[in-house]
Amino acid sequence: MRRCRRGPPAIGWIAVFAGIIVLLALILPSGFWWFALGVALIAAGIWLLRSCG
Repeated sequence: MRRCRRGPPAIGWIAVFAGIIVLLALILPSGFWWFALGVALIAAGIWLLRSCG
């Protein structure tokens, strides 16, 4: 019997997230991705400011 290792399954979440991005890239227009990038950068910046401050 195979046992899963302890801790967060980071590789699995990255694979799921990448798959969602690929599927959305086939459907959504290119202008949406600039908006999504801006939102992601703002969210990452706020998260970094809150975690380091």
